[in-house]
Amino acid sequence: MSQQEYVEHSKLSEAKQMRKRADEDARLLSNRIALLKQEEQKAMKKIEETRRKAQEIIDARNRNLEEQRKREEIRKQRENEENERMEENRKNRERLKKIKDQSNMYRINKAYVDVQSIKTTKEKNLKTIEEMKNFDLSQKIMTKNSIKQQQREAEERRKRILDEKREKARQENEKKIEEENRLRREREEEVARMEQEELELIQRLQNTQLLQKSAYEDLENALAGSIGFPQ
Repeated sequence: MSQQEYVEHSKLSEAKQMRKRADEDARLLSNRIALLKQEEQKAMKKIEETRRKAQEIIDARNRNLEEQRKREEIRKQRENEENERMEENRKNRERLKKIKDQSNMYRINKAYVDVQSIKTTKEKNLKTIEEMKNFDLSQKIMTKNSIKQQQREAEERRKRILDEKREKARQENEKKIEEENRLRREREEEVARMEQEELELIQRLQNTQLLQKSAYEDLENALAGSIGFPQ
């Protein structure tokens, strides 16, 4: 295998490896997204059950309270809930801002790493091309000095045929590399979309957890309020 054929084979192998890594990233991210969706469904189910129990207790309590005390309790409860919602909204805004800042920092760092990687790859390619040029020049000089005059025409014909085969093989290899890179880019785009979906699911799950906490607090308040009153 010539130096050029070896380099082209290495490029194809590298393209396939990059595409496989992109496929694996997409598979792992898909699993994480599925788990987040399951957790969100479980949390919503718990919230519904908790709220149902809280409402049953509150209804039983309200039937046994005098009308004046019931109105006062409802007013206080609404006031407390409004204060809690305002506080939770403030905390949610802070959490969302922190998540957004972290996401922006990740994108900046990734862009810098990508630029450095492209620069390093370009330098390596230029060095390889220069080495290949020097190697080809040396081979041509040695071949010219060693071949006899009467064999020159036959050798040139053989070389043309060989070059045509190599050129065809190179073109086919380049097509394969382009296809691998295309598949890798598509998978990387899919991973980027799935990363965004994962981030949104995390934020939704955090909000759901806050709702769940509020529902538990409602249940605790309802239980506390039912003690000491006739059933």
